Amino acid sequence: MKLIIDEREIIFNTQSTKAKKMTLEATPEGHITLKVPAKTTEAEILAFVKAHSKTILAFQDRVENRKYISSKKNYTEDETFLFQGKACQLGELLETIPETEEEIQLLLKKFYIAQTKVIVKKRVKHFEKLIGVNAKSITVVDSPCSWGTCNSYKDLTFNYRLSMAPLQVIDYVVIHELCHIHHLNHDRSFWRKVGAYDPHFKEHQDYLARFGGVMTI
Repeated sequence: MKLIIDEREIIFNTQSTKAKKMTLEATPEGHITLKVPAKTTEAEILAFVKAHSKTILAFQDRVENRKYISSKKNYTEDETFLFQGKACQLGELLETIPETEEEIQLLLKKFYIAQTKVIVKKRVKHFEKLIGVNAKSITVVDSPCSWGTCNSYKDLTFNYRLSMAPLQVIDYVVIHELCHIHHLNHDRSFWRKVGAYDPHFKEHQDYLARFGGVMTI
């Protein structure tokens, strides 16, 4: 949703919850989420945001990245794309910008695949030592439904879009898949293992759930 206050734009997501009161949450990257009771009206939401506009605008002033990331791209030079949790203009990611949207998408995909490979391989190596496991292989894939997988042969796959997320979120996915080498299911033992190496894994899950839709090319 979008609201103009004092000629300034406030863009925020809404999330329905079982709570009785509305609450605001903001990530270091500048994403604002308003958690609202299920039957809250749009008028009530806008009134709440207006009432807290000074706080929100002050937060936006402190955040370097104040650009709204949309899942719909126009592929102009100043269009923004996420990279390691930050909003980057197209010209910052690509040295040369092709003429057609199809060529831009292809080049962007190659960029993210390459970056994800570099980051993930480094983080896997780091956490293998801590967790005491060894992956057989690491592959970066284009997956519509998962951020990572691990099979019984210890083969790991990671979504090429993962490099759009902040490093701590990437680490969560790496830890998650490496812990599957010990526990192929999602039982309590598995989550205890994940929590031992990422105490804030629920926050990182929430990040992917909320912002995965705008981690696109």
